[in-house]
Amino acid sequence: MLAFPAALHLLLPAPPHHHHVAFALPHPAPPLHASLPCSRRARRRAPSPRHGVARASAAVAEEASSSGPAKFSVRIPVGDREILVETGHIGRQASASVMVTDGETILYCSVCLADTPNDPADFFPLSVHYQERLSAAGRTSGGFFKREGKTKDHEVLVCRLIDRPLRPTMPKGFYYETQILSWVFSYDGIHSPDCLAITAAGIAVALSEIPNKQTIAGVRIGLINDQFVVNPTTEQMENSELDLMMAGTDSAILMIEGYCDFLTEEKLLEAVEAGQVAIREICKAIDVLVQSCGKKKMVDAISLPPPELYRHVEDISGDELLKALQIKGKIPRRKALSALEDKVISILSEQGYVSKDGSSGVTESLADIVEDEDEDEIIVDGEVDEGDVHIKPVSRKPPPQGGKRSDGRSPWELRPINSQCGLLPRAHGSALFTRGETQSLAVVTLGGYQMAQRIDNLVDTEDSKASIFSMASVCGGCLALQDAGVPIKFPVAGIAMGLVLDTQEFGGDGSPLILSDITGAEDASGDMDLKIAGNESGISAFQMDIKVVGITLPVMEQAPFKLGTETAYSE
Repeated sequence: MLAFPAALHLLLPAPPHHHHVAFALPHPAPPLHASLPCSRRARRRAPSPRHGVARASAAVAEEASSSGPAKFSVRIPVGDREILVETGHIGRQASASVMVTDGETILYCSVCLADTPNDPADFFPLSVHYQERLSAAGRTSGGFFKREGKTKDHEVLVCRLIDRPLRPTMPKGFYYETQILSWVFSYDGIHSPDCLAITAAGIAVALSEIPNKQTIAGVRIGLINDQFVVNPTTEQMENSELDLMMAGTDSAILMIEGYCDFLTEEKLLEAVEAGQVAIREICKAIDVLVQSCGKKKMVDAISLPPPELYRHVEDISGDELLKALQIKGKIPRRKALSALEDKVISILSEQGYVSKDGSSGVTESLADIVEDEDEDEIIVDGEVDEGDVHIKPVSRKPPPQGGKRSDGRSPWELRPINSQCGLLPRAHGSALFTRGETQSLAVVTLGGYQMAQRIDNLVDTEDSKASIFSMASVCGGCLALQDAGVPIKFPVAGIAMGLVLDTQEFGGDGSPLILSDITGAEDASGDMDLKIAGNESGISAFQMDIKVVGITLPVMEQAPFKLGTETAYSE
């Protein structure tokens, strides 16, 4: 069962007092005023005094508390200012909780784990929730209902910003349900909370028992007067040519997302490099904090099947898998792969390696492939669950070895493209964009200013001039706008790029392989999904998420951005 939200902990009795050493520090921290959703009785309580914090990123301050465990804090330089990170005084029943302050913007994040693990599956059971309370800015809802409503679209997007960089760092074989809660307690209208939410989640996970692989942090990069600015203010962003949100570790990049005013690939890579430098310094300071007050990692809770089992699956499938992957039609290829997977599972079940009904497999059969490994360390209850046996690692080998993709294309070749405008006679503009077996019908509807929907958000409250009903492709949307007679500066196009690292685990040399115009299967089995939009002069929008623990800047410089814009506009 998950722990209660940390804001409710104010209503619970505090744990017994523990004695800790207090450091005398010369710079006291300013008071933080958090709007907490608690009862009147709790609000009448006198706030606990704040403690001093060190000015250096590597100095962690610890202060004994009369009401519970010690409080730890650290100031981390980010750009031209510092952010304050505090832990240990709110949300003590959570696995970990932190309060991150930038100016008068305060964000609280907690991590909670279930008491028992879920059944084995091929994904990490992680849920992320981000909420912006209007009370954080001293406001109430402008609608008829004053109570905070459902999650807004902007909040969902921030949840995805938090999830994308965290998920690749989570260990395989860790099946404990994990919940991350992020609340904006205070907002000053100057310092944006979304980039703070990524860093706060990374710190909370690093402090918790989750045996994650590396510490992560997030920053926003702006471009003002040809100078890169780390975590620019809202006023600075009004004059910025770039809005780059990125996250990573001290040595690699995990996620980038944003838009720009048709910057060149070289300029965008320079921005990514500037962000990586800032992230590296934040991660170093987080590691110092973790050494001071981090919890012991649940390494013993990780349960994985032996590597020999994957090789056994490859031996069973043989050339049949390669033939199935080379089927060009999507539907027949899917049926062939599904039939082959059933065959592999059936053979493994007969040999005692897999149990479909949840009963234990034959331990003697497992020993045949485990060799000298300790079965108790890699097998749960003497069995390998069906969810752990899949053929995805095997499907990654043919592209780098044979040079041809599953549908017969070369790595840089595009699928056949066809487009048609004016399909819907009563719509203001419409276009059907077809690329391979993927189709997108884009529709444009024009309306006056009085028809605009008012969005009541905490951050960037403004009138929405567009109503978006679905995720239309960039190409189809651009065609539909031109069909409606909307004056645009120039047409744009978009494309999805992929990456296969071909790691040594699967017999490769580690050299990356860039794929243009990836399919759904390549997205699922590949290591990177990079979406790029723009024209021949530069990039206008981009979004990248990966499935490995980061990619380095030299890998990104090898071609993904440049090749992506060139192939996108060639459409």
